[in-house]
Amino acid sequence: MKVIILSAGMGSRLNYELPKSLIDIDGRKMLDIIIEQLNLTGVVNNDITLITGYKDYLFSEYNINKIQNKKFKISNQVHSIYCAESLTTEKDVLVIYGDVLFEYSIIMDLINSQNDIVVPSFVNFKELWNQRGDIDYKDLESFSVDDEGKILDIGNNVNDIDDVQGQFMGIVYFGNYKFSEFINYYKDLLSSSSTNKGLKIETTTFLNYLVNNGVNIQSINYEGYF
Repeated sequence: MKVIILSAGMGSRLNYELPKSLIDIDGRKMLDIIIEQLNLTGVVNNDITLITGYKDYLFSEYNINKIQNKKFKISNQVHSIYCAESLTTEKDVLVIYGDVLFEYSIIMDLINSQNDIVVPSFVNFKELWNQRGDIDYKDLESFSVDDEGKILDIGNNVNDIDDVQGQFMGIVYFGNYKFSEFINYYKDLLSSSSTNKGLKIETTTFLNYLVNNGVNIQSINYEGYF
């Protein structure tokens, strides 16, 4: 399995003047923790590709593959994923945001799910939002699935919090060469819409675009550390 870690943006929302994956958590950089969790699942550093952008020179100490998103100032996460287009020939590809922490068990669950595209759902989102003082759930996004775990709606505005079944974690797994399909859909979007719209599209919005185009995206629940 190949892994793409996204770390092209800066931590502007958190008032950090460095890539978010390099923020210290209890004396350790988030990227170091993510790589450690991946190593625990058997992923070796040679199978990891880091998408950089803002202050990419700060990653020089990391002995992993690096690709710079040269449009990081005007693009969003999906375009950073697109920068790893060379991995479309791989059977299994895992995409992870560089500013999320998780238990390595979720990676094993994704691999063992045997589904083509899987998005883990953080089901304890209400507790997390309350812990950070966001009692109004301002940045909550829609996330609903059917009885078999197929995603029906993701990334839209929320009208009723009781309709929300989980939250996107910044992790997407592609099995059975489906990463290639994801990239092809993005290419089609770039060619059929304004360049700015294609570059700026966020992951959940694009996932919902895929759902609306009949792509089967499954979800599995996650209740661990996040």
